[in-house]
Amino acid sequence: FGLKSANVVGYQNKEITAGFNFLAPTFLPVDSSGLINIQDIKLDSATAESWSDNLQILDEGGATISTYGYATAEESGFTKDGWLDEEGNYAEKVTVPYGAGILIDSANNSSVTFSGQVSDTESTITGVAGFNFTGNNTPVEIDIQDIKLDATTAESWSDNLQILDEGGATIATYGFATAEESGFEKDG
Repeated sequence: FGLKSANVVGYQNKEITAGFNFLAPTFLPVDSSGLINIQDIKLDSATAESWSDNLQILDEGGATISTYGYATAEESGFTKDGWLDEEGNYAEKVTVPYGAGILIDSANNSSVTFSGQVSDTESTITGVAGFNFTGNNTPVEIDIQDIKLDATTAESWSDNLQILDEGGATIATYGFATAEESGFEKDG
């Protein structure tokens, strides 16, 4: 007799500072749709400031696709705290693709909670020529050598990876090279 679970569900609290915070949802939704409902991205209700905290969903280039404001149930008239669209409607069905970038503009130091299913498979992100913005879509640190570029389309010494802090400032920059062109044992 044995018991096996297909899903491992967890959560992660991420401290955010007043101002801009670049983040990525770090868990799959339990329904495995690959889309995270923005209502599942929770702000700390003790420090969240209604109508002053905002969430922006970003495209691969880092451009804002849409913006939502945070409001407590008491101030919004809805039955629970959550994100509202620009018209003040509770954003019930708004989703963010797993691993896509979001920006939270917070009025105060606070924390955000991500929850859901822990992924046990590789994530594939299809980029476009030029700047592509994404985030670490796992609840743990990753080694940059685990970020693989498609060797058939990657261009040695021309493809770069920049690691940004929560405020969007570049911490470090790395260049990609194939094993053939770099003299190392493998691409990286």
